[in-house]
Amino acid sequence: MILDPALKVIQPDHQIFVLHPGDGKRFYDDFKHFKAVFLDLPGANLEAAPDLELEVVRNRLRMARALAAWNRQRVKPERPSTDPDDHSVQATKPARYMREAETLYKLAKPGDLIIIPGSGYNTDVMLAEIVGEFDPTFTVRPGRYLDPVQARRIKFLDRNQPKYEFGQRQIKLMQNRQALIRVSENASRHEFYEHAYGDYVYGDRSGNFMEVTQRVVDQKDLSDALFLTNLYGAMYVALRNDCLEDFLSLSLQDGLDKYYNRELFGDISIEVHSPGFFGRPLRDAALAGYIASMTVLASAGANPVAAADVKVQNSANATVSICDQSLEDDLQHSMRMVMNADLWWEKVCGKQMLVNDAVGLKTKARLVEDGGKIPIPAPSPVAKD
Repeated sequence: MILDPALKVIQPDHQIFVLHPGDGKRFYDDFKHFKAVFLDLPGANLEAAPDLELEVVRNRLRMARALAAWNRQRVKPERPSTDPDDHSVQATKPARYMREAETLYKLAKPGDLIIIPGSGYNTDVMLAEIVGEFDPTFTVRPGRYLDPVQARRIKFLDRNQPKYEFGQRQIKLMQNRQALIRVSENASRHEFYEHAYGDYVYGDRSGNFMEVTQRVVDQKDLSDALFLTNLYGAMYVALRNDCLEDFLSLSLQDGLDKYYNRELFGDISIEVHSPGFFGRPLRDAALAGYIASMTVLASAGANPVAAADVKVQNSANATVSICDQSLEDDLQHSMRMVMNADLWWEKVCGKQMLVNDAVGLKTKARLVEDGGKIPIPAPSPVAKD
């Protein structure tokens, strides 16, 4: 048995940027069409990633700024000079748009996350990653622009969601008129990671993101879904404290009450508009992968004997990490312990399947067979009380 947790392990120097696609979001479709992001600086013709210490670079950026303003005018006056020397001025420090050019074209690294908001609450927020270093020869021509615009290649993530599904903190960032914003506040970073990657590990923290796919969700059914994620969290605490045998001897509620650790769970985000999600940052690097994996194993009604030798193959990262090995060890140990416990078969699996039916619970983690993904089996009929 092979399990793919699809657990993104994020490096400590990873960056997140909110990039506004121009005034009135006019470059939103261009970003999508070209699979590239850029600033409104046509005709800059930078020969390398911008070094703001160089006067010629500052002159080129001023020239591009003037060309952008000229391009936007309906009735165009005389075209600005395209000689960078004609845009030389005495300035004490680079302007903000120059710093933004330096950030996007020089400081942004391959793999950094780009958040691209659209107009209004119902328009998708596009999520993408930077691909490759800055290439001065790579340009695009948005709209009716006469001059080419230098850009960074991106890879879109299959995680676009409307703006209203984000928290108020993130919406405030996405409504800021500044062209490029580096996201540094931890709470905002964690929510963006939830939306972009689902389950992830970042430093000594991790995060869970589960989709609710049913269009109509009963409150009790949603509470049952949250109960199960909390239960797997309590099971993880028992495992870490070498108390898993005691946990399995208890009822579900008693096991949760005894081993649930509030210090490991952050504030939960819930959105159940059709469809929706719930996400939560966790104060433990291994907890998100464990919860998602146990959800998948219970959803599939996995045989504990087979699952006792489960192998973890993580598709979200290019290389095997220590997180993958730790998760594999935890899952194998857990499943060996439930072989002789009716809690797994009769209580956990049955309850998980009912929850999946009721709320359409979905996680990115998957069981894998022969190198190809297989869907979680449809829940077997279980009569409700």
